[in-house]
Amino acid sequence: MMKRKITLSTFMQEIIEQLQAEGRAGTAHVYRSTLHRIVEFTGEPSIAPDEITPLWLKAFQNHLLGRGLQWNSISTYMRMLRAIYFRAVDSGLAQYRVRLFKGVYTGTRTTVKRAVDTSILQKLSDPLPEGRELNQTRMFFLLLFMLRGIPFVDIVFLRKCDYNNGVISYRRRKTGTPVDVTVEPAAEKLISQLQTDNPDSEYLFPFIHPQKGNAYRQYQNALRTFNRNLERIAQLLNCEKLSSYTARHSWATIAHYRNYQLGLISNAMGHS
Repeated sequence: MMKRKITLSTFMQEIIEQLQAEGRAGTAHVYRSTLHRIVEFTGEPSIAPDEITPLWLKAFQNHLLGRGLQWNSISTYMRMLRAIYFRAVDSGLAQYRVRLFKGVYTGTRTTVKRAVDTSILQKLSDPLPEGRELNQTRMFFLLLFMLRGIPFVDIVFLRKCDYNNGVISYRRRKTGTPVDVTVEPAAEKLISQLQTDNPDSEYLFPFIHPQKGNAYRQYQNALRTFNRNLERIAQLLNCEKLSSYTARHSWATIAHYRNYQLGLISNAMGHS
């Protein structure tokens, strides 16, 4: 039995506000982007969650294709919409329909090579002649790799109290999974060079400045700058594209090629 009538837009706004209240700014950002795409598609979405049909989903997917989005981006929006639908089912706002999302794409496709081999990592170990900012980016990239492919968002929000007695202990922002990483001497040296010199900051590295307001927005700006600098470094080294995710994927790939068990790799990276 349905509890109430509510528009898809209103329901999504409620979810976004709940995620914000829980401190899950990244997830809230993806939900908000999904809502913007739906509004772009239909105008203000006055349909109810239980009015989502396979035909509507297919038309929405075609709209996204027409806007030039890649399949992985389309999959992200469809998976968010599917999560919203299941929330609506749990809340009694929609009836469960088997295979509702079967006709749209919710998978992942490997579009580019995301890992780099050890020769590129060796090149990144040498200082660049291009100034302090690019060298800081280079050092942070190496640190991401050395800390078992820690995600960039997690290193941005690492607190000073997360680093004790040669071990970094944190919870992944994406999943909440606890992760402990032993800091080897080479990584310890990088940390000592890169850590903040602000005694009033709770964060280990100088990405977030409390006096500058919204922490998540500062993270987004730092991510854009980091990836932009990595593109410049890749051009200097004449290698494949580098991004914030490359270090993580490279660590997992190299560990796999060196015959580490997949379960161990997954656990080390904080996968559920």
